[in-house]
Amino acid sequence: MTKDVFPLGVRSLPLLDAIGGIAALVLALAASAAHATPPPLPTFPPLYVDCRGEKTASPTVVLEAGAFGTSADWDFVLDDLAAGGRVCAYDRAGLGRSPPRPGEKDVLTKAGELNGLFDQLGETGPVILVGHSNGALYVEAFASLWPERVAGLVYVNGVGPDDLDDPRLLADLRAERRASNLAVTAGDAGLSSLVADELAMGLKGEAARRKRWGLTSLARLKVARDEDRLIVPGLDAARRLGDATRHIPTVVISGAPYPDQPLAKAWRTSEVAPALRADRAWILDMPGATHVSPLTRDRAYVTAAVGWLRSLSPPERVPESGNWFPEQTRVKTKN
Repeated sequence: MTKDVFPLGVRSLPLLDAIGGIAALVLALAASAAHATPPPLPTFPPLYVDCRGEKTASPTVVLEAGAFGTSADWDFVLDDLAAGGRVCAYDRAGLGRSPPRPGEKDVLTKAGELNGLFDQLGETGPVILVGHSNGALYVEAFASLWPERVAGLVYVNGVGPDDLDDPRLLADLRAERRASNLAVTAGDAGLSSLVADELAMGLKGEAARRKRWGLTSLARLKVARDEDRLIVPGLDAARRLGDATRHIPTVVISGAPYPDQPLAKAWRTSEVAPALRADRAWILDMPGATHVSPLTRDRAYVTAAVGWLRSLSPPERVPESGNWFPEQTRVKTKN
């Protein structure tokens, strides 16, 4: 079987002329674009930030809340960490006192939002990032994208890409998604005060009022639900970013009320995985802790973790077993 062949002749000349004209037009447009002013990037109102403590030679600490969380969640921790330098907690867009922003609420968008926050704060050097629960996934994604901006990572009962490897954890995260849907349903029915009571965390004074205000707003409940819906897809997105975080000093804080239960053991295995991959790391176990108690009753673990990371600038030191907590685990330092 042979193909039809059309030799260059009279029939092809109009086509060649048309192609030549199109090519000239493309070149002209390209030359014009080279001298055109690029459109401005979208700008958004600043996010609400609660910063405490004086800036020192140590890196600034930035705290990232978990699902349905805001800067108010970190009120006790902010006071504790401020004694050693500058520490900031913030409200993600559309939560707490931060105005909403258009667009997706996915993990990579939240990482970009955090990057913009650093510019808002005027932070040009690397910072220590502390992420609780779903917030750990946001800080890990950020650190994978901009590792040069991170001096240390602390994961507190964190959610992360390693959860993909255990169906029990994925089922638990999907159950949380159903609970977030119920929270919005309750808010839509005028029962948001019940949600606020359930998630109050024992905060006091102004922090308690801010927490409650954020949870009694239907619009903010919907933003929190939309964030939570995108956590499971975000696990895969974060995993595809690679292992750039392994060179960043890392502390994992893990605890559960009943640590010997199979699901609690599965969560700990996944939670400590980033520390086991890191060149320099420390694992802190909290027997009897609840999911949120590291932000309140058990916050001394967060203080210890940040204290170690602060001590790595400039000297490098891994705390000896038993110095601070009998439950801590020493992880070898790789050179």
